[in-house]
Amino acid sequence: MAKTSFPLSEVYGLLEPGPVVMVTTSDPGHPNIMTMSWHTMLEFEPPLVGCVISNRNHSFGLLTASN
Repeated sequence: MAKTSFPLSEVYGLLEPGPVVMVTTSDPGHPNIMTMSWHTMLEFEPPLVGCVISNRNHSFGLLTASN
């Protein structure tokens, strides 16, 4: 399937029904992916998605180390 552009102002339409999203993080040489079914739209223009990741989760450590 070819990659195509999608208007950012319409992204919320893909997220509102609650599909599973994938959060990707990594540290040098160790990619990580986490599936997440709870998320919410915080803003439509520009699109901003909110989620909660527990500090007991491996992905949380990678996210905080990337700052």
